[in-house]
Amino acid sequence: MKENIFLKAVIEKPLLNNEPEVLHLFVQIINEITSCMSEDELRGCMSSLIVRHPYFKLFFDYGFGHNHMWVKASGSLERLILVEF
Repeated sequence: MKENIFLKAVIEKPLLNNEPEVLHLFVQIINEITSCMSEDELRGCMSSLIVRHPYFKLFFDYGFGHNHMWVKASGSLERLILVEF
């Protein structure tokens, strides 16, 4: 288990899809990110988000690097959110 660390979230691009369910899910993603205190917690929260919102992958993709997590709109090459840890 990794120790608690500081997470820094940056919204890099505006969300262009303004359908209500997409906007709601985007806010849920941001809320999950801001509630996490560690990389492990963030990984768990994102997995939980997919379980709670089965349509997540229709609208968003995410992944982890060595010291960051990214979120982008499905099918897009540009990140919407970058979280550094």
